[in-house]
Amino acid sequence: MKVAALTASLLLIAGMAFAQDAAQPSTDATQPSAGSAATSDPAAPAPTNDQAAPAAPSGQAEAVLVPIEDDNAPVPSLNLMADQVEDMTVIGADGGEIGEVESVLGDQNGNARAITVEIGGFLGIGEKTVIFQLDQLSLDMGHLRTQMTREELQNMPEYQG
Repeated sequence: MKVAALTASLLLIAGMAFAQDAAQPSTDATQPSAGSAATSDPAAPAPTNDQAAPAAPSGQAEAVLVPIEDDNAPVPSLNLMADQVEDMTVIGADGGEIGEVESVLGDQNGNARAITVEIGGFLGIGEKTVIFQLDQLSLDMGHLRTQMTREELQNMPEYQG
């Protein structure tokens, strides 16, 4: 008799637990919800409607850089305006002068991302223009400083823009 009562109690409790689980909406990340796509990783959180679209593969969005024509465009990483950055001297890792900033480049939204610098040469002969990403530079006593060596600079591709 005790075994039958115990079994009945367990079945009753299990049935109530099952009924509670069935009544709640599913929050499983593998099931698509309105406005989101299914994920293949059940442990990954489901995307929400306020998340941005997936980023473009590296190199595609950053590759489209154009000169910023607005002299008053901010260059936030240096806390300067574009016209203040242009013509600044760029100093290398050894403290020697590398070249001079030719222009500030921005992405398709107009956000400053890089600069062009004329390096090498003598009196305009043999010099080439290269691109420095702003995260490769720091402001140092009115000059821009890079940690790149002369060898690294010589191996940089020439900017054809």
